[in-house]
This record gives sequence, C-alpha cells and structure tokens, in this order.
Amino acid sequence: MNYGFLSFSLAVLIINLSPGPAMLYVMNQSLKHGVRTGLRAAAGVEFGVFCYVLLAAFGLVLIFKEVPLLYRAVQLAGTFYLLYLAYTFWPCRTAADAALVSEHPPVPANYAFSKGMLINLSNPKIGLFFISLLPQFVPPDANPAWLYFLLYGLIFNMGGILVNMTVGLAAHSLTATIQRATWFDYLLPVLFFVIALFAFAQAMA
Repeated sequence: MNYGFLSFSLAVLIINLSPGPAMLYVMNQSLKHGVRTGLRAAAGVEFGVFCYVLLAAFGLVLIFKEVPLLYRAVQLAGTFYLLYLAYTFWPCRTAADAALVSEHPPVPANYAFSKGMLINLSNPKIGLFFISLLPQFVPPDANPAWLYFLLYGLIFNMGGILVNMTVGLAAHSLTATIQRATWFDYLLPVLFFVIALFAFAQAMA
C-alpha cells in the first residue's frame, strides 16, 4: 500500500509538472492581468479537474465508455471550444501596441475562473484518464472503493493546485523576460489549435 501510494505520488508530480493548455493559460493570465487573475485562473482550472475527480470517484464518467455517442458529442463540443480559445487568444496588437505590452484591460475575476474551469471541463479525456489511472493504485479489496478513488483524486487535484499556483506566481516575476520573447503570445493559441485538430480527427475516426 505504501509502495502504491509513493508510486501514485510520483506519477502525480510528473503529470502535473508536464506543460499543457491549462498551465499555459494560467501563465498567460498572470502575465497579462497580474498575479491575482493568474491565481483565479489556476483555481478555475483545478475546479474543472475536481469535477472530474467526483465523476471518477462515483463512477459517473463510465457513461462515456458505455455510451460512445455521448462521449463523441462531448469530445466534439470540447474541440470547438478549443478552437474558440485559439481564436480569442491569438495576438492582435500592432507594432505600436508592443510598447504598451504591460497595459492590458482588467478581466473580471469570474471570467478568468470560469474560462480556466471550461478548459478542463471541455476535455472529457481527463475523466477517462482518471478511470484509467486511479484503478492501478486502488487495492482490489478497497471498501468503500469510491472513498479511495476520491482520496487519490483529491491528491492529484492538490498537486495540480500547487503547481499551477506556483506557475501563476512565477510567471508574473518573469514578465519582462517572457514579454521580450514575441513567440510566447502565440504559444497558447497554437497549442489549443493543434490539440483541437487532433481531437477532431480522433472524434471523426
């Protein structure tokens, strides 16, 4: 049991440290709108993960496996949302605006939170990921099993919170350095676009 817990903790650390759309979104919000907005975005991202933790713990996400049509519908909806994110995050500033890179209109707190939440909720693969990963660490004789799933899911969630909160704080301190890299503004929308293309191809396969 201890070995399984340590293995799970290591897996959580590696997975949460791997860069992805959620992490880049948090960094983007922190750079453009400040630490508080970045932290709100991180909270939204992890709340989206928490919803899937609950689904995995109580077995509702199994519907995606039992009803392929429903899974495909959710996957397609997520694909279109990712394309929307790619469009909204694409840089539109002119050369004259570059000198004002640090001046960004504030965004409502609820907006940063809800958008971060939707980034993860629009990706049903996170739910399937939990269904695939968590059983590897839950003992066969676990009783009640849902409690183990919930505990391990919350550990995963907490790891993500620590990583994304740290990213939100560190990104702000590196604003000047990252803003000099003009490619950074294109990284997030391009990543969303590429993921959407792969997800659409898989949904249509």
